Amino acid sequence: MNPNRVLPFGAIQKNIFRSFFALFFIPSLVALAQQSDPLRTKYEEKIKSIVNSADAIIGVAVKNLSTGEEFLINGDEVFPQASSIKIHILAELYRQAASGDLKLDEPVQLPARLKVGGSGVLSELGDGTVSMSLRDYAILMIVLSDNTATNLLIEKVGMENVNRFLRSHGATQTKLQRVMMDTEAARVGRENIGTPREVMMILEKLYRGELVSTASSQEMISILKKPKGGSLRSGVPPSVELANKEGEIDGVRCDVGIVYLPKSPYVICVMTKMLATPRDGPLIITEISQATYRYFERKANSNRYGRRIID
Repeated sequence: MNPNRVLPFGAIQKNIFRSFFALFFIPSLVALAQQSDPLRTKYEEKIKSIVNSADAIIGVAVKNLSTGEEFLINGDEVFPQASSIKIHILAELYRQAASGDLKLDEPVQLPARLKVGGSGVLSELGDGTVSMSLRDYAILMIVLSDNTATNLLIEKVGMENVNRFLRSHGATQTKLQRVMMDTEAARVGRENIGTPREVMMILEKLYRGELVSTASSQEMISILKKPKGGSLRSGVPPSVELANKEGEIDGVRCDVGIVYLPKSPYVICVMTKMLATPRDGPLIITEISQATYRYFERKANSNRYGRRIID
């Protein structure tokens, strides 16, 4: 095509019309379709009621990975991530493995200086007696939320490298800023943080094989799918696969993941802060998880008139 060719006036008008239509009418049509969906309206009202009645600050980000339907409440609010931040450490570990900077099967001895309390088992084992692969440390970090394994992996991959990786994927408010169990850092406000929208975006990329590579994304998902408890899990039937990571610190509870609902998989990120009591967080997240599963399950297994059609 000749870059200097002058388009006829009619073609210019058509291009302007197409741009105008895409900019103004398509979003309006999507919004109109959502407004005319009575089940979505009831779902929105249910989630808003949970959020508004909670004695806490709640953030919700949900996306249907088949249809693109989204739902957000306080999607850009910054929340402490607690152990949910470990998903992003896992991603940087696999990025460095793919680039050849480290080897996942490399055996690494656990130094006594990295042992910390909280969740996990490594802090209870003997000094200088533990040696395992980086992959095994990663599995302990995700499945048992082992804080000692996490701190070893942070030292291996580098805190700033995790944040650089997040920024490269468009997550500018999600940051790893301290090691696990560093209460002094937390006291001065150096917290591990993120927003529901950004974490939802990272999890969607993970689902689509766009974090590092398809093979690396699949292996990370297989680790996140390993059986563990959690508030999201409590709202989803045991037969439905869930790849998630829960997090808990004082006044904060998060659970973020991918729900593999047949025909309608979705990402769900629920974050809470300023909780009045520790028991409130799990109850809020479970209730939102259950309502979200019921909504997408009915839409996936009903025809347009509302009759259930289950294969």
